[in-house]
Amino acid sequence: MPLEHILRALQAQADAEIERIDRAADEEAAQLIAEAEVAADAIRARHRARVEPMLFSEAAGLRNQARLAALRATANAREDLINDAFAQAAECLSHIRASKQYPAIFRALAREAVEALGDDSSADSESLTARVDPRDVEIARAAFTEMGASAEIETRSIPLGGLEVTTRDERIVIVNTLAARVERARGVLRGPVARILTEPPPSEKEWTTSTTMPTLA
Repeated sequence: MPLEHILRALQAQADAEIERIDRAADEEAAQLIAEAEVAADAIRARHRARVEPMLFSEAAGLRNQARLAALRATANAREDLINDAFAQAAECLSHIRASKQYPAIFRALAREAVEALGDDSSADSESLTARVDPRDVEIARAAFTEMGASAEIETRSIPLGGLEVTTRDERIVIVNTLAARVERARGVLRGPVARILTEPPPSEKEWTTSTTMPTLA
C-alpha cells in the first residue's frame, strides 16, 4: 500500500477518534450541565423554602403594622372630633349664665341635688351646705327659699354655673354643676356623638333619634 494511502487512513482514523472524543466530551459536558442545573434548582428550592416563609411573615407583619397605624390614626381623629364637640358644648354652656333661662336652670339643678340628698335618711334640709359661684349667691338663696330648704351658702369658683350641695359633715356630696353634667354626658353620649361625627348623615326619614342630657345619678 502506498505511503499516501497509509497516511490518509491514519488521518481518517485520527479524525474519527477526535470526533468520538469531541462527541463524548459534549455529552459529558451536557450531562454535567444538566446535573449542575438540577443541583442549582434544588439549592434554589431549599433557599426558597427557608426564605419565603420569612418574607411572607415580614410582609404580613408590615401589613399588620400599616393596618394598626391606620386604626390608630382613625381612632385619634375620632377622639379629636369628640373632644372638639364637647369643647364646643362647654363653650355654649359658658354663655348660659348670662341668659334669661339661667335662674330656672339653676333652680332645677339645686332641686335635683337636694332631692338626691333627701334620699339619704341622715340628711335633712337643716344640715346642708351649698357651694356656688359668687355670681350665683342671690340666685341660690332664692332657689333654696323657694324650695323651703335651709342651706348655708358658701362660695367657690364654678365658671360654668350650677352648684354643689353637701351635708354639713360632708359625708355626702352632690356635684350638680354644668361642668359636671357635661362630663357625665361625655360618658353617656360618647358613642352616639362618635357615630354622628364619623358616619354619613342619615336621610330625613332615618333621623329619628334625639339626645338628652343624663339625669343626676
